[in-house]
Amino acid sequence: MIEPHHEPPPPLMGTWPKLYAAVLGALLLCIILLRLFSRMFS
Repeated sequence: MIEPHHEPPPPLMGTWPKLYAAVLGALLLCIILLRLFSRMFS
């Protein structure tokens, strides 16, 4: 029988969904900060 391929967990957060959520959260934070800076300096 062919055994399923088990991928190792990501090194930082432990599970892939947590890592994806952290990346999306960082992206959202960058977007919000850039929006605030553009309003402050326009």
